Amino acid sequence: MSESRPFKIWNSDRSIKKGTVAATLEDLLKKGRQLLGIPESEPVSAVLEEDGTEISDEDYFAFIRHNTTIMMLRTGQKWMPVGADDPFGGDEVDNLDCNMEISDRLKHLIAGLQKNITRIITLSNDDLQLIVEMDVALLAHLLQDTENFAKSIQEACQRHLDERTQTAEAMDLLRLYHTARQSSPYVEDTGPKRQKHAHT
Repeated sequence: MSESRPFKIWNSDRSIKKGTVAATLEDLLKKGRQLLGIPESEPVSAVLEEDGTEISDEDYFAFIRHNTTIMMLRTGQKWMPVGADDPFGGDEVDNLDCNMEISDRLKHLIAGLQKNITRIITLSNDDLQLIVEMDVALLAHLLQDTENFAKSIQEACQRHLDERTQTAEAMDLLRLYHTARQSSPYVEDTGPKRQKHAHT
């Protein structure tokens, strides 16, 4: 008998997230129905949340890593990538006062943070500022998490921006000091001169 492994079970719109263990694909589908409140008689399919690959047989299931996120799809439901439902549409675009190009950029940024939150340190200053200025509710929606978590992300981005600004200011001061020393006629005069007294 196969060993049970832990998995994350999500519904199609990523609004319900559960954890379970399963030894077989059949076991996973059964537990997934129970966790998501799907009737036993209703057919469901399991796909990888990250790219929509269908888990069609036990052989493929056996090679899926521990803690993989699996999406359960009911009849008529299809896998969609994060942000594909265009949460920037309608009134939210007006509230953000941004164009479609920036909306696509935001989607890309948030999708990257969902996969690896430490990517914050690699973002440009403009990208960090973009996240800081976002509507908290919208950011939480895109992150598929709580507003408190979204606020903590914005605070982390702001701190990183502040640190970069302080570092840049310190470097500017060092450059000014270095330039001033090089252009000064007294740059070589680093110590007090000793006066020579004539002996009588």
